[in-house]
Amino acid sequence: MLFNALKIVAFLCILLTLNHGTVQGKIANDDEKVAITPNRTLEWKDFKTVKVIQGKTSINALCLSTCDIEIQQVIPKGNYVQLNVKAIVKHQKDLSQVTENFLTNNTDDTKAQVLHHENGHFLIAQIIGYRIVKDAQGFQFHPKNYKAQLNQIINGHFRSWKQMDQLYDLETTKPRNPAMQKKWDEYFSKELTKLKAAIN
Repeated sequence: MLFNALKIVAFLCILLTLNHGTVQGKIANDDEKVAITPNRTLEWKDFKTVKVIQGKTSINALCLSTCDIEIQQVIPKGNYVQLNVKAIVKHQKDLSQVTENFLTNNTDDTKAQVLHHENGHFLIAQIIGYRIVKDAQGFQFHPKNYKAQLNQIINGHFRSWKQMDQLYDLETTKPRNPAMQKKWDEYFSKELTKLKAAIN
């Protein structure tokens, strides 16, 4: 079955930078705290069409995203500091691939189902970005060790990212399970709504 052959890999990277130009006390909305590119549902045009993926004819599609974290502001609070951080979640078009054979030899319905599944992986990356921002905003960081502490938060969420990606594939594509896909879709929607509301 086509869905069994899907292999999705999350490409992770961290970027910690300090923007000294940020205005003290500026209130950012969630769009400023989590930037998503593209900020829409993925289409097949967002994937590079190739003959074969990773030398394996069994892989039909590969979806890769990055989540970079920027420190925008360090706010002194007596014996600790607070951080304003921004997550930059990007779908990586050049690294995300779909095979010519898959696009040529399958029905529109099958291609739509697989693309819908791929979008779930992009939503997982977005969830991780929001979770990192949420956890950072409520944390009392050490004034001299805040970068290392933030890295610990990020690394914990990146481990969760990998586990969630694997579980998502296991429950929805091995074998294909439309009922579980629907449950995951509902989870993505509720989780993102909850996280957006939690960011101030």
